[in-house]
Amino acid sequence: MNDLKFKERFALKIQYMAGWVTLPFWSTLLIALMRFVGRYRIQHLREIRRYYKNLKRTVEGPILLCSNHLTKIDSLILNWSLASTWSYMKSFKIFSWNLPERANFYQNYILRTLCYVGSCVPIDRGGSREAVKKSLDKVTYLLRKGHTVTVFPEGGRSRTGRIQEDKFTYGVGRLVNKVSNCHVLCVYLRGHNQKNYSDIPHKGARFYMNMELFKPESAYSGLRATRDVANQIAGRLVRMEQAYFAAAGQ
Repeated sequence: MNDLKFKERFALKIQYMAGWVTLPFWSTLLIALMRFVGRYRIQHLREIRRYYKNLKRTVEGPILLCSNHLTKIDSLILNWSLASTWSYMKSFKIFSWNLPERANFYQNYILRTLCYVGSCVPIDRGGSREAVKKSLDKVTYLLRKGHTVTVFPEGGRSRTGRIQEDKFTYGVGRLVNKVSNCHVLCVYLRGHNQKNYSDIPHKGARFYMNMELFKPESAYSGLRATRDVANQIAGRLVRMEQAYFAAAGQ
């Protein structure tokens, strides 16, 4: 069932086309800022991109990317890590949409424009029920159309520097259950010198990234199924974080 009106679906199509046409310009700028100003590096970048490319070729059904959240530019780093600008130009559908909080990124014209061409669906966390539902309806529509979408199930940046299971929202479970044959790609992303949350990663950060794909299934229905799926995703991300710190000897 389609929950969006024609004009809303059309607006998403126009946004998608605007992002694809202008991608070489804003992508080159943002990557240059991250590489040469932030001096950021992604560990095992080729392997990460090869893995993601293979997923998009072989997985039947939409992919919802669920990640931990420590900085305001995590979604930028994720998209930079997963594929090259050239790969996105060939198939912009593999570029992941995301849901930034409106209060953080829509306060000036430049950020608002970058969010628009960068495939963002703003969400008002703590806003009216109708406004939040409308944002989630757009994401559901995009997933059903085969687009990749990134969500941060904790709902915001972790204040402890570790995944907080008690902060997980059930919205991620509702998304998965509303989209037929939806797969979840759990991603653990962390800069080597990131001790706590921050607006942007520390200069010179080398990013560790690990991914696990699975298809959540639940024996329940309704709200219990929503909670069950959200808990499955939370459990996966927590285990990935534990593996990261175990390998780091912490």
